[in-house]
This record gives sequence, structure tokens and C-alpha cells, in this order.
Amino acid sequence: MNLESKFTKVKANLRPLISVFYPSTVKQRIFLGIILGAFIAIILDQFFPFVFILPGFFLYCYYILYILVDKPTHSLLQLTRHGGFDAGIDKRPIVGNDEFSRIARAVQDMAKRMRFSILEAREQNTRLDEIFGAIGEGVAIVNSEGKVIKINNTVRRWIGWYTEVADRNVLEVLRNVEISEIIQNMIREMKEKNNIPAQIIESIHLDGPEIRRVRAKIVAIQSEQQNPVFMIFLFDLTDIHKGEEIRREFFANVSHELKTPIAAIRGYAEIIQDMPDILKNEIAQNFLSVIVRNSENLTKLIDEMLILTGLESGALTLVIKPYNVNAGFTRVIENIMPKAKQADVDLLADVDPEIEEIMVDAQRFDSVLVNLVDNAVKYNRPGGVVKISVRQNETHHIIFVEDSGIGIPDNARIRAFERFYRVDKSHNRLGGGSGLGLAIVKHVVQAHGGTISLRSELGAGSVFTIMLPKTPSKKKIDLLTPF
Repeated sequence: MNLESKFTKVKANLRPLISVFYPSTVKQRIFLGIILGAFIAIILDQFFPFVFILPGFFLYCYYILYILVDKPTHSLLQLTRHGGFDAGIDKRPIVGNDEFSRIARAVQDMAKRMRFSILEAREQNTRLDEIFGAIGEGVAIVNSEGKVIKINNTVRRWIGWYTEVADRNVLEVLRNVEISEIIQNMIREMKEKNNIPAQIIESIHLDGPEIRRVRAKIVAIQSEQQNPVFMIFLFDLTDIHKGEEIRREFFANVSHELKTPIAAIRGYAEIIQDMPDILKNEIAQNFLSVIVRNSENLTKLIDEMLILTGLESGALTLVIKPYNVNAGFTRVIENIMPKAKQADVDLLADVDPEIEEIMVDAQRFDSVLVNLVDNAVKYNRPGGVVKISVRQNETHHIIFVEDSGIGIPDNARIRAFERFYRVDKSHNRLGGGSGLGLAIVKHVVQAHGGTISLRSELGAGSVFTIMLPKTPSKKKIDLLTPF
């Protein structure tokens, strides 16, 4: 047995004797204090009457109880105010080894652990709130009474609600009867069943600054400790439905456009088939010319549709090379010049002397200029002018195609780049055309990373402005934009 263990054993044996002279517990101190008071009272009884000593003894006992019980208890109550979790509780010095001191130190340790747990829980809640608010899809939480607890930022943006939503009815917040009815049914079923399957609404309208089409999934979350809640997940289908709508309109327009030349070809071919003897006749030749012209229009329409499809799918790869502006403009003017002379329209080119080349796909950019200049001549007036200009700023080359023609009405200008859209609703085309020219122009410009805009005044002409970046960057075409 070593020296330390011997000392520990001796200390344990002497502890009862030590506690008599140095009491460590409250009850020992009270007992010792009362014994000491009684001893003093017996001594004083030799000198004073008992009636004077008894009140003094009671006051002494009360003082002992106040010092040893009331005062530590009051200090302990002060220590544990506000639940014992205030920031300064662990900094209070506590001396002694009595019951109250040990309780105070235990409270300090508990306060440290609880405060750490509370801070950690708050931090986790903050992180969850940040994640909840950043979710791209819409999420709403509803309690078992049909009241909204929380919605994330996506739902707020969709429905245009930026105030507090707590304790508001789900119908008031989301403004959708179908969701409200399903939640009410789930609340009724929850009283009878333990497990409720998730409910899915494939497509509903969500009112807000913009009407959205969403897919809703409602999940009931039950817990033994807390009241059940409902999680509403909203998946935005607006762009998909827009794409489907554009696709339907596209095929409807294609059907209409293909129907006219095919009907003409078939009709005139049947006439010639029924009259074989007149093939050498002038009327038959006219019929054949109509068939050839409509066949060419049909071929052009299909080619332009294939170009659009290729641009949208990325199948048509742009070959970006230096493009000589003066040479390109000369090619375009020579191409359109016969039609311009026939329409009595002058073609002009104005190129900034500092601009010699731009970075584009030459073949596609030529088609852009031909389309714009051809339209400018087609919808011009006798004696009019079409002018192609090129300027630049720090980051872009700017191409202007101006005409002094009939102009475009305001209500038609915003739809000018849509497929098959024409200002002339009668479909009496000036000089023919498929109605896809400007759609192809905008697709090609977008594929170069540029933009095109239109400014027009009815009766005063139009100006198309193309902004092409000096440093070309292929940009994904927005297929949902109704070009």
C-alpha cells in the first residue's frame, strides 16, 4: 500500500471527527449551531432570568436558520432566474461544499449544457429556414386545423404574398379550392386512420402576378409528440404547358400552311389528269406553272422548318469565322437588286470605315440580311429606300436595317417574330413567303449570342437592330419564347 492510499484511508476514518469541528453539510452546521446556542444559554442562565434568555435563544436559532438556509436558498433562486440559462450564470463564483453549493454548481453545469443545446437548436433552425426559403420548388406547411404555418420564398413569389401567413387559412393564402378541399378531407380521414397516403393533383392553376400551372403533392406527417402537419409540394409546370401550347400552335399553323400549296398542286394536277388532250394547250401550261410554283413554295416552307428545327435542337452547328462586311453586303444587295428595281426601291449600304470584319457564320448571317432586306423591299413603297448600316460600341457590332415602307402597327410589332405570324390576316402575301423568315432571323441571331429588336411606326417605316457581341458566344435558344 503506497503513501497516498494510506492517507486516503486515514482521512476517511477521521471524517466523522473532522465533521464535528468543521461541519460540511447544512444539517451538521444547524445541529452544531443549536448545541452551541444551548450551551451559551445555560451559561447565561447563571446570571440572567430565564424569561430574558429564552427569547434571545429563539432569535439566535432564527438567525442560524436564516444564515444557513434562507440566504443560500435565496441566492440559489437568484442563480436560476429565467430558467437558469442566462449568459452570466456560469461566471458566478460558488464556494463551499454544502448541499446548496453542490446544487448551485449542478445548476451551472446544466445551464451550460442547456444553453449550448438551445444555441445549437437555434442555429439548426436558422439553417433549415434558409434551406426552406431557398428551395426552388414551392413548399407550404399546414397544421391539422387547415391553417398555414409557413411558406417558402418560391410560393411567396408565385402568389405575390410577402406578409405574414401564420394562422391564415390555406384557401386564403394559396387561393385554390381543390387544395383546400383535399386537406380538409385528409384532416377528417386522419381521425379514423393512422396512415394516410399522399394526395397528388396533376395540374392546377395558382393565381398570382402571373397565373401558373403547378403539380401539387400533399403529404401528411404524423408524430406522437406533436400535432400532425401537411406538407404541400408545388412543382411548376408553367413552362412545360407553354411549350406544349406553342407546339400545338406550331403544328396547327404548319397544317394550314401546307394545306394551301398541297391543295393547289392536287387540284391542278387532277384537272390535267382529266384532260390529257390539252397538255400542249396554253391553259395546261398555266396549270403546270401553278403546280411548279406551289411545289417550290412547299419546298421552301419545309426547308425553313428544317432550319428552325435544326437551330432549336442544336443540329445546325455554327461555323464562326471572320466575315467581310463590305463583301457580304454586296452579295446581299446583288441578290435582292432585281426585286428592288421591280419595286422601284433603292438599296444603300453604310459601313463604319473602322469595321472590316465581324465574327459570324457567313452562310447563316447572309440569310439573316437577305430575309430582312427582302421584307424591307417587299413592304416598301415606290421610290422608297432600304439602308443597311453597321456601327460598333465597346462590346458589340450593331447592324441596322432601315426602310421607308408602310410600317407595322403596334399590336402586330410584338408578334412580328412569331412563326407564321403576318400582319396581313388575309394571307394575301406580297411577293409570297412562308411566314417563317423573321423567326429564323431571330433564332440565328440568338444562336450567335446576340439580340434583335424592332422599332416601327405605321406609315413611316421600320428599323431592325441587331446586336452581335464582338466576342462570339453561342447561346442556348429559349424554345419557350414564341418567336
